[in-house]
Amino acid sequence: MRRTLSLLAGVLLALWVAPGLVWAGDSRGEAPLQGLESLAPEDQARVRENLERWKQLTPEERQRVRENFEQWKQLSPEERQRVRENLETFRKLPPDARRQIRENYHRWERLSPEERSRLRERLDRWQKLPPQEREAIRQRLEEFRKLPPDERQQIRENLRHWREVPPEERKRIREELRSHQHQDVPKRPPSRP
Repeated sequence: MRRTLSLLAGVLLALWVAPGLVWAGDSRGEAPLQGLESLAPEDQARVRENLERWKQLTPEERQRVRENFEQWKQLSPEERQRVRENLETFRKLPPDARRQIRENYHRWERLSPEERSRLRERLDRWQKLPPQEREAIRQRLEEFRKLPPDERQQIRENLRHWREVPPEERKRIREELRSHQHQDVPKRPPSRP
């Protein structure tokens, strides 16, 4: 994935910076690029490097790069800039963070369309929550993470059982719990005049 992203960025740079490059023969039987001399030395080196990478790609990888390039051409200038910024941010991340992003991406790719849709809906609901509620949820999640593994597992099992309870029954249980909570609240003594 990283290799493909890096290659795609290089090919895009070569095509963007010097779209008029053409092949011509050289003494080794390979075709160097004409027009390369119009580029800055570091861009010339990058084009040569990317050409070598291109030669090492399998036909399937080359096809993915072509498809990605077609998608790239359809992006607006603002979207292209956002992609460049995201790629730069990604490259600056520590290796563990990049690995985690790749793993998450591969998990996402394996999801069915229905599962992706459910996750998008959850994200949408999350983003619509008021900041205080999101912070409260984050704090509860942090507390959950600090629990011993056996307690976390018990909570997960309880949650799984709760989700199996029909909605009408869950509503009845919630109402019953609320009424018990109100009964258990100690009453304040009447205030004296």
